[in-house]
Amino acid sequence: MRERETVELSIPVGADLLVLARFAAATIASRAGFDLEEIDDLRLAVDELCVSLIEEGDHGRLSIELQRADDLVEISCRFTSNSEVPPSAPRPDLSEGLSDRILDALVDEHGKRVDGGLQQAWLRKRRVRQ
Repeated sequence: MRERETVELSIPVGADLLVLARFAAATIASRAGFDLEEIDDLRLAVDELCVSLIEEGDHGRLSIELQRADDLVEISCRFTSNSEVPPSAPRPDLSEGLSDRILDALVDEHGKRVDGGLQQAWLRKRRVRQ
């Protein structure tokens, strides 16, 4: 097993800046030997992962960690809100709804957890061996 490679990003919420997360995911996946289709799947999955955490109308920050080891890419994303008011209802987790179905089709594993009081979503994708 090669050494784990880690990339960390912290970006303000904005559709135009999510391209940075997608680009980082594509680069890490390419370094792991993923083919073009797998790289595209991971780019879409990262976008869905990040968007699934953002509260509507909030302009907080996304902290994204991308790790690669051999044929595995793991990505986690944490959203920090700028809002002083906590959400009125808990956010549905990734096991429900459209986000879950999208991520099921694109990656091997995914989930959501609370870390330090902040919602965090994660995914894992392995390169398909031929």
